[in-house]
Amino acid sequence: MDCCGNTPDVGAAALTAWAALGIGLTTSLGHCIGMCGPILGTYSLAQGRTDKHLHSLLPALLLYHLGRINSYAIIGLAFGLVASVAQSAGPSALVRGILFLVAGVLMVLMGLGLAGWLPTTRLVESSRLGRFIAERFMGLVGTRHPMGRYLLGVANGFLPCGPVYAVAVAALTAPTPVHGAGTMAMFGLGTVPVLVAVGLGAGRLAPTTQRRFNVVAVVLVLVVGVEFLFRAGKFFGLVKAIKWGFLPMW
Repeated sequence: MDCCGNTPDVGAAALTAWAALGIGLTTSLGHCIGMCGPILGTYSLAQGRTDKHLHSLLPALLLYHLGRINSYAIIGLAFGLVASVAQSAGPSALVRGILFLVAGVLMVLMGLGLAGWLPTTRLVESSRLGRFIAERFMGLVGTRHPMGRYLLGVANGFLPCGPVYAVAVAALTAPTPVHGAGTMAMFGLGTVPVLVAVGLGAGRLAPTTQRRFNVVAVVLVLVVGVEFLFRAGKFFGLVKAIKWGFLPMW
């Protein structure tokens, strides 16, 4: 495999990245408003959120989200590196099949957790690590320094989060670490519009609407997870091809 991966793998990675963008957008409209909304509200108030300060609040929010996206990219890079090391340790097809199998199973489990059918998301977000990072995170909420705002976003990016971990697992299937970083960055970009609106005080959705968007996010995570399982089957020689009607998917 060359530095950029072979063409089929790169094509699959691009589809995964676009799916990550969609998961980011839909989870931000559902899960993230409930989880990150109070944090963003506290941050915005600490920055002096009033009508006359909105023009200065927007750059503060964008710096915060830049830090968060950078953290996601680092997580994706780390998962991509794990995948690259694993692929160098054994036959490529076998290792790729195992990686897709592991990623598929974990994504399905996380998807079921997002739906509330398994406690996976709750266990991740209520972990001791999450509480430790959250305590450090809140210490930076009142910062007015650009670097402090950026570091606040970096800290937030490492908070244990079910959707983040679900997409990070997808980076295990990336053909290169850079593709893994790109997948996670796309997820982060998908969350930005809604969370910026929340920070500005404009993001208000009824709980029923949030649940509907969360259902869409669950479906996307499950679809990607099932796709990974089919791809694992192909690497293991159990699946020859998948078609949508007469149109071959791969």
